[in-house]
Amino acid sequence: MEERDLIKELDELIKPTEPPKEAALENTAETPSPISLEAILARLPPEGQAWLNGLNPFCRWAVEYDLRTEPDSFVEHWEYLRDTLQKLERDFGPSDNWK
Repeated sequence: MEERDLIKELDELIKPTEPPKEAALENTAETPSPISLEAILARLPPEGQAWLNGLNPFCRWAVEYDLRTEPDSFVEHWEYLRDTLQKLERDFGPSDNWK
């Protein structure tokens, strides 16, 4: 009969299956770079470009998240975002005063 190495078997059972966190941190440099705003602006109709360029710095900063994370969706639905921002300004006053 073959002798079993219980210590080795126990080590195999409790051995972590995930890579160490240090290894995961090394791979963060491979994240894709954000899409440039100029590339997205070129895809908008002239009315959308004018609206985006006319935003105050606070609103532009808030909109840039959608621009960079979901550019296709932003280009398709920019009018909805514009209308929502206009409604908020009617309800809460000019966005220049928000902060």
